Amino acid sequence: MYTYILKIPIQVKYLLLFLLICSSCNRNKQTTLMLAPIVEDLYVFYPIKDNRIEVNLNNSQKASLFDYFSHIELIPLETNSNVLIGSAAEIIHYQDIYFVFDRQQRRVFVFDDTGKFKFQINKHGRGPGEYFAIHSIFFNPFTKNIDILDYSIIHSYDLSGKHIKTSPKLENPLIVPLNFIVLNEKTYVFWSPRRANSASNSYRISYYNVEENKIFHQEYEIDTYFDNSWLDVSLFYPPRFYEYHSKWFFSHRVDNVTYEVGPESLTKAYAWDFGRLNYDAKKLNLPIDPSSITTLPYSIDFQDQNNKYIMAFVTLRNKDNCLLIYDKSTDECKCIEYFTESVDFMPKKVTNEHVLSWVSHGYLENYITEEILDETNRQKFKDLMNEKTEMNPIIIKYYF
Repeated sequence: MYTYILKIPIQVKYLLLFLLICSSCNRNKQTTLMLAPIVEDLYVFYPIKDNRIEVNLNNSQKASLFDYFSHIELIPLETNSNVLIGSAAEIIHYQDIYFVFDRQQRRVFVFDDTGKFKFQINKHGRGPGEYFAIHSIFFNPFTKNIDILDYSIIHSYDLSGKHIKTSPKLENPLIVPLNFIVLNEKTYVFWSPRRANSASNSYRISYYNVEENKIFHQEYEIDTYFDNSWLDVSLFYPPRFYEYHSKWFFSHRVDNVTYEVGPESLTKAYAWDFGRLNYDAKKLNLPIDPSSITTLPYSIDFQDQNNKYIMAFVTLRNKDNCLLIYDKSTDECKCIEYFTESVDFMPKKVTNEHVLSWVSHGYLENYITEEILDETNRQKFKDLMNEKTEMNPIIIKYYF
């Protein structure tokens, strides 16, 4: 995700801040208190008050999609006999290109902004420039390459799909990452689950110097079943990294604290406060049994933020799931059980311009109805619904 910088002249920066504060003060007399935004190097954003978000998960609310969004755009990814996506595990949008990671087929499909297919990275094998598996992909902003995580090796390909280089294999055999980010020109940060039958390395986060091929820092211990084997949900629901305000953040689904990924270590960024439902995952001692997830009061399966909102998707025990939308400008958080449009909403990436999501063709009507679309996208929806054969996933962009 790329940070959106407001294009305002330097000489009007403080005037803008003054007007925003005045506007907030006027609204204070009529409605909810509006917190003053911060202007920092031409970047206007709202902070999280006290770095703490208080939520009552038992107080489910309803809302309209259009309380937050102005319109919705559909981008069907081109489908033909040579371009069939098995499972879109991740989609990266850079400039006018979508990179779609297909975990099932171990490929990366590349499409333009309209969904037209361009090429694919399909280098499965054991030879030079080939990978054995793909656990995660990442757009490297420093090299402008797509990095592919293959167990303990990173393969880099340019934006045309040409292989550029392959990093040496990690020296530590106990660290086999499932997810990663590029923090700076020489630092990668890995998430690794605990390998089966191995308790000798209890840390989940590893800082890696790619130039020296060396792990120089490790931290974050967690001992739930989520991290005990390759067959658990860590493979399909790995802890999430997200970028906001030129910083990287890390969250785990059984931890209510979100961390900033600093240059050398993690620091606490903010915490969700669920009152009596709060728990410490490090003290749970859950059995190595996937069914033990049902004993948790909640798990945070997704979160991301932009200048104004933090969005999180929470799975609740013995209750419908809940979408949390925290408005940083008012310090208010809604626990939304459903939208009045009677459609599902599953955010995947949050930017200042839109929320990005994607769904398989067969489930599109669960997320979109004709009534919520403009004329152009309504016709796209009708065409997709009239298509009898299964098609590639459809990207959905919800514009603020």
